[in-house]
Amino acid sequence: MLRKTNGATIRVLREALGIKQISLAARAGISRSHMCDIELGAEQPALATVQRIADELGVSLDAITYPAPEATVRA
Repeated sequence: MLRKTNGATIRVLREALGIKQISLAARAGISRSHMCDIELGAEQPALATVQRIADELGVSLDAITYPAPEATVRA
């Protein structure tokens, strides 16, 4: 469940910033397919990967791991 929540939060933040999935993946140093799996909740990335994603989105790690209720969506 937590994987899906974190992945959905990443997707919501990314889309709100108008960033393409492939662009965020490249900037975070991961493949687009891995980013897709993260957003779908199919994979739990390493904490360092989540930190790089958060950095590229311009948010704190907490914004992804403990999102505000309005930032989450049902996956």
